Order: sequence, then structure tokens, then C-alpha cells
Amino acid sequence: METDLANMSVSEWVLPTDHLVQSLNLYTDTKDDSKISETFCDPCLYCNEKNVAKHHCSECKECYCEQCLNYLHKRKRNSNLHVVTAITDGTPWKPVEVDELCPSHTDKVMETFCFDHKNLCCIKCLASDHRKCTNVKTLDDIVWDEEESLDMKDFISNLINVEQCAESTLKESKEKLAELEGDKNVMLQSVDELISSTKSHLDTLHGELKGSIEKTFSDTEHRQEFDIDCLVAFQKTLALNRRLTEAVKEHGSEKQKFLTMEKTKTSIQKDFERLHSAFNYTETGKQYVLNIEDELSNVQKMSKLGTLNLKQSNEALTNLTEALCQLGCRPKCAVFEYSLPVNSTYFPQYSPQFTFLKMKTKWRLHFSKKNENFGIFLYCLSFEDPLECLSFEGPDFSLEASAEVRIANQVDRHKDLIRTLKHKYHQNSGRGWNTLISWQSLISPEEGYISDGSVKIRVKVW
Repeated sequence: METDLANMSVSEWVLPTDHLVQSLNLYTDTKDDSKISETFCDPCLYCNEKNVAKHHCSECKECYCEQCLNYLHKRKRNSNLHVVTAITDGTPWKPVEVDELCPSHTDKVMETFCFDHKNLCCIKCLASDHRKCTNVKTLDDIVWDEEESLDMKDFISNLINVEQCAESTLKESKEKLAELEGDKNVMLQSVDELISSTKSHLDTLHGELKGSIEKTFSDTEHRQEFDIDCLVAFQKTLALNRRLTEAVKEHGSEKQKFLTMEKTKTSIQKDFERLHSAFNYTETGKQYVLNIEDELSNVQKMSKLGTLNLKQSNEALTNLTEALCQLGCRPKCAVFEYSLPVNSTYFPQYSPQFTFLKMKTKWRLHFSKKNENFGIFLYCLSFEDPLECLSFEGPDFSLEASAEVRIANQVDRHKDLIRTLKHKYHQNSGRGWNTLISWQSLISPEEGYISDGSVKIRVKVW
């Protein structure tokens, strides 16, 4: 059976007051057993009064003061004939004997004992619960039976042992309670120290993380500010060149216009190269520079600000650069840029044709992919003026040309992959490299050569 500790009262363990306890109060625990301790009147005690008892009724098992004896005890029909003795220091006392009431039948006293069930019982208990029991005796028979000897001394000794055992258990329980209290305090202190240490560690990590973030953003901000300063300087240079060109356009001669245009292109190209070297190539900055470079190429392609008056010819000229070449203004080199899509699975691939007007030659790039290696070849497709080629080498129409092949690094232009060659070309002949770079390095995002699925390739021929 489970015990409900919350609803359990300690007072339930206290023995109830009965007539036996009251009768035992007549005796003292002093060394002289003949002396009687001070005894109070029982009826007065019932009314919460303390009056010294002078008389004792053996049949009522109660003590009386003078007033209660005369006005209460003697005036009742059932008790006026009881034998009452005076209580004095020399009064001999008989052994205490009090009838015990049955807990189940409060109007009956316990008179028998059932040895089969080891229970005291009254007449009603005997009739109802012990009718079939064969070993039942009255209390008087048990007392006068010589075979049934009462050994109170051993019984009390056993009670003392039990009491000592309970006391020892109580002591151990208190010690365990103290240990639990100590363990609780140690654990609480350990938890406090752990939480304090964790908080301190988190505060340290918090400070380090904030410092790292602030440093990272500070460095990025400084780089961005430097990039802005570079762009501002480049923009001022462009504005100055534009205003100068506009002024020459309005008031300068044709010759001055042409000189100004060429000087402006050279100046802008140098300023852009300076910007190119100084600019931080973040992902955004890379796009900015590439956009400027694309727009700048349109400026570099212009050969004259004004309009040339050209004679009609059978072949239409397609751009101003060819028109200038007709006037003898030929570029010293040919520059061609091409974006190669790297997601294509078809190789070899070919670039569009481009023209080197000074030599009147047409060229093309040839791309290969073999054994997971990327290769580039430069082909001379044709000589437009075979007679002019005689001045180079002879009747086989060959010429010697140098070339620079550049694979642009979209993250850091200082890491551009550059290869140069010098070769004697014949018509439809090519020169280059089967293994310029591994294909994995070319398409790896970490290397920085690929952007928007393409690789930017630039070829310069002179």
C-alpha cells in the first residue's frame, strides 16, 4: 500500500490518552517507589482545571478532589457505593488494572485472546469473527495458567532494542539528509560556476566575433573607398579629355581634330591601365572594370572624329579603321577579343575571322580539348595582297609575325594567363599550343577564369 506523505500527519503517531495512561500517572519515576507524585483530579482535568486529587476510586479508575468526590462521585447511584481510598504518601497501590475497550465494539471490553489469529477480542468479535477458531482463551485463564508465563523483562528488552534500532535509523536518516543538503549545495555551486564560465566564454567569443566582423568590413570598406577614389580620378580624366575634345571639335582644324583624337585615345588607355592595376577585383569591381573596358573598346575603334570623304570603290568598306588604312594610317597591331563558351561539348571550335590591316591578312583562333587539356592555335587564313607579301619573304607568300595570347582572369587581372609566340606563317598555316592549361583549371570557379559560362580570350598580332 502506498503512503500519501502529503496528507500524512505526524500527530497520527502519538498514542491517544486512555484510562491506563491516566492510572499510570499515579506513579513516579523517582528512586523511591513508595513515594507518589502529585496527582490531579480527573474530572477537573476534563474541564481544563488542575486540582490536586485526594481520593482514588478503584472501580471508576479515576482520582478525585474533595469537591468532585462529594458532589459528583457520591451523588451518583452507580458510584456512591464504590470503594474510595485516600491518596497519601504512604498509601499502598495495587497493580494497575484497567479494562480495555474493543476498538470495533466500543461498548464492550476485550476479554479473550485468539491464538489462531493472534488477536484480542470482545464477546461480539468472538461471536462474529472467531466462531471456528479452536484455540481461544479468556484473559483470566491465560493469567492463571502456569504454562503461560509473562516475561515482561524480555519484552521490554526487545522494545528497547527496537527503540535503539529506530534511534540509529533516525540518526542515519538525519546524516543522509545532511549529505543530501551538502550534495545539493555542491551541485548548485558547480552549476553556478559552469554557467558563469559559459557566460564568460560566450562573452569572449562574442567580442572576438564582433572584432572579426568589424575588421572584415573595415578592410572591405577601405578597399571599396580606394576603388571609388580610383574611379573618381579616372572619371575626372575622362571629363577633362571630353571637354578638350569638344573644344577642338568646335574650333580646331581637321588636322588638330585627328591629333586630339589620337592623343585622347592614348591618354585614356594609359589611365585605364593605371585603374586596371590599382582596382580591387571583387566580384562587383570586376564587373565594373569589364563594363568600362567594353565601352572603352568602342572609343579605341574610332579612327577619326569627323567624316572622311572617300572615293567610291567597287568594294564597300565596312568600318572606319579600314578607311584610315586606305589613307596610310595603319595600326601597328591587331587586337581581337573572343568569349569562348566553356559549356559546349563540341570541339574543336573556331572564332570569327579578324583582320590585321597593316599586313592585309585575315586570322582566326582554333580551340581544342584533348586529354582534358585546353589548347589554342592561331591560324593565318589568307593574304589579301599577294604582291605586298613579296616584300616579306618571297614568292611563297609567307610572313613572320608575333602574337600574344591572353586568357583573362576575371577576379585578378594580374593572374592573366599570357603566352607569346613568333612564327613564319604561310597561307592557312597555324601555330599554338596543344596544352595551354588544364581544362579543370580553366573551368574551376576558384581559379577565376570563367564568368557567365564563358572564358574571355584576347589575341594581339604584330
